[in-house]
Amino acid sequence: MTDPRRHHYVPQFHQRRFTGADGRLWVWDKSADRVFQTTPGSIAVEADFYRLHELEKRGRDPFIMEKRLSGMEGQMSLITEHWLGWLRTVAPGERIEIPPPNRDIVSRFMAVQFLRTADTRDVLGAIQATYHPDKLLSKEERTGLHTELMWELAIVDLIAGHIREAIWIFARNTTSTPFTTSDNPVAFRTKDNAMWLKVGFVAEGTYAVYPLAPDIVMFCHEREYWKKIAQLDGCLSPFSLTDEMVQSENSGQVFMASRFVISPINDFAFAREFAKTIGTDTYARPKNERP
Repeated sequence: MTDPRRHHYVPQFHQRRFTGADGRLWVWDKSADRVFQTTPGSIAVEADFYRLHELEKRGRDPFIMEKRLSGMEGQMSLITEHWLGWLRTVAPGERIEIPPPNRDIVSRFMAVQFLRTADTRDVLGAIQATYHPDKLLSKEERTGLHTELMWELAIVDLIAGHIREAIWIFARNTTSTPFTTSDNPVAFRTKDNAMWLKVGFVAEGTYAVYPLAPDIVMFCHEREYWKKIAQLDGCLSPFSLTDEMVQSENSGQVFMASRFVISPINDFAFAREFAKTIGTDTYARPKNERP
């Protein structure tokens, strides 16, 4: 069997769900302010991104990380495909079935997805450069540092536990504005809805936002702060979304993206506008608003 060399840090199954009618993605590269169309799997990918060179030197499989990620992706794809089928047909307020093992799988996938991206690798490299400015990391060393983080069960378990114990609520989008995704799709928001977070998100009230498709989004609300909505755990939200509410969630993808914001349609006007305001509260959701 050929070893996997093209390593996606956003799974292809996730990218495929955000294609347009022609089966292609529209992408905004926010670093270059360039819009282009491409096929799923052509972005958020790098050759040997998870190749473990130290294992290779010891005669062990250097692609074990990529293979384990692939296994997780297969489970996540299957579970969420069932969810999407149900969530597109159930009535608002109705609950879908989420067995505990599936809850564990999805929570761990989301934790690892947050840690596996190019953005996380860049952040680790920047931290290393801050503390050791005289030692520039090689590509292999950056890979090693990144994969060590992903192997660190205490960190993965901390994030996964925050998500697993949360109140899971889904929302269906029937507006003309689709949910978008990005090359860093698991977003975290403060309890007052004022800020998106890349650090410090395992805290009271913070919640995860994960777009499953252009018409379905998943919220994971920290249970203690949001206990008043605990009865909606596993349910399709009874609230109707507006275009403005969809764009509010899409702002998280713009904030989280390392480079690429992904959409089924060629409309990134809001993304461009929001990118200019990052660091302000211009687009903070009203504090009394609920999903």
